[in-house]
Amino acid sequence: METTACLLCGATEARHRYTLPDALLGLPGSFTLVECAACGLLYQNPRPDPNEISFYYPPEYDPFVPPPWANPSLLQGMLHLYGLKKRWHLVERHAPSRPGKRRLLDVGCATGVFLGTGSAAWQTVGVELSVDAARQARELFGLTVHQGTLEEVALEGQTFDVITMWDVLEHLYQPQATLQRVRELLAPDGIFVARVPNLSAWDARLCGRYWAGLDQPRHMFIPDERTLTQMLNQAGFQVRELICLGSTYQVMMLSWRFWLRQHVRNEILQPVAQRALENLLVRTALLPPLWVIDRKLHKGAVITVVAQPV
Repeated sequence: METTACLLCGATEARHRYTLPDALLGLPGSFTLVECAACGLLYQNPRPDPNEISFYYPPEYDPFVPPPWANPSLLQGMLHLYGLKKRWHLVERHAPSRPGKRRLLDVGCATGVFLGTGSAAWQTVGVELSVDAARQARELFGLTVHQGTLEEVALEGQTFDVITMWDVLEHLYQPQATLQRVRELLAPDGIFVARVPNLSAWDARLCGRYWAGLDQPRHMFIPDERTLTQMLNQAGFQVRELICLGSTYQVMMLSWRFWLRQHVRNEILQPVAQRALENLLVRTALLPPLWVIDRKLHKGAVITVVAQPV
């Protein structure tokens, strides 16, 4: 384990918030989240050494699993595909106009599901740290994927119209350095799009230590709108839009599962309680209030930011 200063302001004084297990994968260890006394960022300290963290990204980690719509009868797969289309719609709405194909770089592209659902109007490139996930992206979708970190791979500066990070920024040990590299690679009128967990989400407040958005030890920090905006400003970006595009239901279900695992030990009641909220009728009934929470109140479990270099 290593200690770290605040990833936003560099301060070292912080308040203890949570000590947590790996609730998602059940891997060994105990992990601490602290709140910076200066800027309020929630971050992991101490944290696994960079040479140790790969242990917590095994092949069964969800982003490394092949896309669920391989079986089109799966409702979950269809919903996932719909979510990917919403991401592309957001990108199209903000991307600069160009004659010919525009260039998009997806950082942390995993198995390539976002890039693989794009249109032929884009020239796409991926960067992925996992050797196996990068291989799957190439094999499944025929993508150009560089294996390594964004700082390691050789890419020409100011050549990308759009750079995306979907659920990636919060995993980074040095987010400011990576954001500065993003800025170097973007065209002067290009845009950066990132999705991160939203600490000010209503379910984060409701679920507390059981909130799935904390995801220890993989999340090095968990921002809210304010700290995310500050981080981007420090790296030379101006925020154009902050929007919640959904996923609150999925995060809520995971949080509910973590709570049940801790408080309902009965082997019969636990799966019954889990299935109760996963019921299609319950999910349908929750759609209207969750839409209001996401789109109108900006209190959804994840938040997507669109930013441009200044």
